[in-house]
Amino acid sequence: MPKDNNEQARHNAIQRSYYEDRPRADNHRMLVQQSPYVMNHVDQLIAFAGLKPGDRVLDVGCGMGKFTIPLSQRGIDVDGFDLSPKLLEELRTQAGSDSAIKTFCGDLLEDNPELNGKYDQITGFFMLHHLFDLQQAMNHMAPLLKPGGQATFLEPNPLCALFYIQITLAPTMSWKAEKGILKLTQKNTTKCMEKAGFTDVAFKRYGILPPFMRNTGFGAKFEPMYDKVALLRPFSAFQMVKARLGPNGATKG
Repeated sequence: MPKDNNEQARHNAIQRSYYEDRPRADNHRMLVQQSPYVMNHVDQLIAFAGLKPGDRVLDVGCGMGKFTIPLSQRGIDVDGFDLSPKLLEELRTQAGSDSAIKTFCGDLLEDNPELNGKYDQITGFFMLHHLFDLQQAMNHMAPLLKPGGQATFLEPNPLCALFYIQITLAPTMSWKAEKGILKLTQKNTTKCMEKAGFTDVAFKRYGILPPFMRNTGFGAKFEPMYDKVALLRPFSAFQMVKARLGPNGATKG
């Protein structure tokens, strides 16, 4: 059953304020950058999702284009979708006037019929935990895919304690905006995706280093070795999930 619309509106206002009301410099984590840390995330998701040049992709919760623009630079036909017109304006500025990226402003918890059936894949980088209702979002994202299309998301791993330390200590982060991490267990995420009509749900966890360490020569060598240790993998910092739209298509409810 859909949650109260007033509660959803309050949630969305908090999320928009979280990014829109602070100086641009304080949004440095969202700005486009070609750092090893960022490009590793892009490479990991491309490989896990099986993305290839020419794929028609909708990057949901794209923000300022931190990951959308690198996807486009890899030859992927990507559009950006976000709740905030201000962040989308920043994306267009960073992408440049010759960019082929189209942007759409809307709420994933509502119907977006103009986009239905247009995409081979949906991607999302660190956005699921900002949503008001994960189930509603999955229900409304599924119709945007072509038959047999796939959705792939990269999120913090809720079993990694480092994120809770970061949220508590970082001056530009707050529990009010980030608490959705707690809902992204494999069990709950799988349930929401399957209920929305997705099948073959699969997960992958990787990485442990924060950006300032991953962007060093040491980090570039250490993290691949860390990823090979099976006993540590459940507690890795990042979790990807992918699932394909089932033969019966999207199911609302």
